[in-house]
Amino acid sequence: MIILFWLALPVLAASAQEGLIYHGVAVEPGGMNAWVATIETVAVYHTPDFARTWECQEVLTVRDFFDIHFIDSLRGWTCGRLGTIFGTSDGGASWAQQNLGGPKFATRIRFLDDTLGWAASGEASLLKTTDGGAEWSWQIFPNPPFPVDTCDFQGVWFTDPQHGWLAGGRYPTGDTFTGGQGYIVRTHSGGDSWQVVRLDTVYDFYDVHFFDEDRGVVVGGDDSDMSAVVLLTTDAGENWSEASVPAEAKFLRGLKFVGEKGWACGRSGTVIHSSDGGMNWVLQRTRVDTTLFDIDFGDSMHGMIAGNSVVLFTTNGGRHWERGYGGVQEPRKLPALSGRRLVVIQSDNEVRFQVNGVTGMFFIRLFDATGRQVALLFGSEQDTPSWDGRDAGSGPYFAVLSAGRHRETARFVNIAAGQ
Repeated sequence: MIILFWLALPVLAASAQEGLIYHGVAVEPGGMNAWVATIETVAVYHTPDFARTWECQEVLTVRDFFDIHFIDSLRGWTCGRLGTIFGTSDGGASWAQQNLGGPKFATRIRFLDDTLGWAASGEASLLKTTDGGAEWSWQIFPNPPFPVDTCDFQGVWFTDPQHGWLAGGRYPTGDTFTGGQGYIVRTHSGGDSWQVVRLDTVYDFYDVHFFDEDRGVVVGGDDSDMSAVVLLTTDAGENWSEASVPAEAKFLRGLKFVGEKGWACGRSGTVIHSSDGGMNWVLQRTRVDTTLFDIDFGDSMHGMIAGNSVVLFTTNGGRHWERGYGGVQEPRKLPALSGRRLVVIQSDNEVRFQVNGVTGMFFIRLFDATGRQVALLFGSEQDTPSWDGRDAGSGPYFAVLSAGRHRETARFVNIAAGQ
């Protein structure tokens, strides 16, 4: 069966699209608004009532998002592929492009206030703004000690305009890193210079939080067995110790603290909680078995998680996690496909999409030249989804195929327009 969804305008709904990869989440500090950003598509979803209803906020881009961050109910930013950064001052009702270009991706974005912000980036680089995003500068780190082909920064945190931290690792293959080479670096000069304080040969690091100039927490894992790691420092990174984490915890991707209370999320539905500043951790049950990429709390009770095909939320500090929508069990290994798979076949009244060499479900997103998603088509092997282009313009259009780990884009002009 093939289902066609039209997404030309944002709509309110009890749930949002299932089957997407929700990669970033932001919760309004002290409020009920929350946002999730999707990777491998261009959707941002907003809830004004903490997951009871959702709306799709349209962002005019063809580049997908890795993270999203809000400092209040109105001012927020999202970042993604090719260093793309969008900002909003009206809660996401409208988004304006602030940056395009630079690193291959911007992975995590954080603001200290409404003017000073940073985006951790791939290829040993960092994006920075001092004017709320009107202009972004691109800092490329020196090699050595930061090899551009293996050092991708994944987490960023500043305690004040001068003292900041980055966490990262090797170039990711698939869902996580391979080889184990984690970086923790710091600056005491507002980012003018950076120092490596830990270069790890076992663990890779994804997120970082510092309480002050000296005391901080970094999370990540060992990609050989997907075990989790939490590192602690009390002397600005001169020395690190491993915290006690539950044996069931898997590779950690996101970290959030509200005061001394903290949460971290990761693979296989992992959520762990600390009530003592990260020294000791306990497991919180989520009842999902999929990668959880990002976590945020607006206060010590209200939190939300963005994951692979699922959004989770809690109103009691994580004692119970509920599904905002979605939820699938993630296979341990996804099929790796290579070569061209997507073929666009046109006639006078429709556009058909032939997908070759794919087993299981796939979906195809159609975008116009402005980056607006105009349709979402689902299918499985042997299906040939179609799109009625007679009432649409001639284009050009872009068809983006997602099948397992395979992503492919095809450009076409709609010859059925006006027929």
